[in-house]
Amino acid sequence: MLINHHFSAKQLRKNLRQCRRALNHYQQRKAAKQLAHRLSKTPAFQHAKKIGFYQASDGEISPHELLKLAHADGKSCYLPVLRRFPNAQLGFVKVTPDSRLHRHRFGMKEPKFGRRLFIYQLDIVCMPLVGFDDKGNRLGMGGGFYDRSLAHHKNPRLIKLGLAHDCQQVDVLPTNTWDIALTGVLTPTQYLQF
Repeated sequence: MLINHHFSAKQLRKNLRQCRRALNHYQQRKAAKQLAHRLSKTPAFQHAKKIGFYQASDGEISPHELLKLAHADGKSCYLPVLRRFPNAQLGFVKVTPDSRLHRHRFGMKEPKFGRRLFIYQLDIVCMPLVGFDDKGNRLGMGGGFYDRSLAHHKNPRLIKLGLAHDCQQVDVLPTNTWDIALTGVLTPTQYLQF
């Protein structure tokens, strides 16, 4: 755990991104498998019908193994799309193992076609993050896409799940009034619920 002695959000992002990028390919794959195994045993995952995932980049922990498990379990799996949604919110499009993806303006892959769901229509949304603390605060990349999407559509049953490497935990994160807290964080070694 990184102890935050009043680092700015910008400095925390830099330090934590370096931490996760320092993990080698073997460590990344092992962490992704542990993460999938841990979440697949939870009642939340077992009861969920619609789950939102993301395409990992920049050392983020990959939800790919978890997505494969969800598909095998017959769950509907979704990926975020950035285009044509009001107020720079995320929409989610259903994907299958055969879905074709294309790169969006930030270079990450997203589904090209499909009916979009709002974030509140999911049972679980798995979110990437740069850092988290033990109060459910999440430090993202700074674009605010998840916070804006969650602020416009409140669903008390939606499980807002941050996925992270253990090295991304800090003692305290700086927060803003617009930040939306997580309901849980899953790492390869722990499942924190808030």
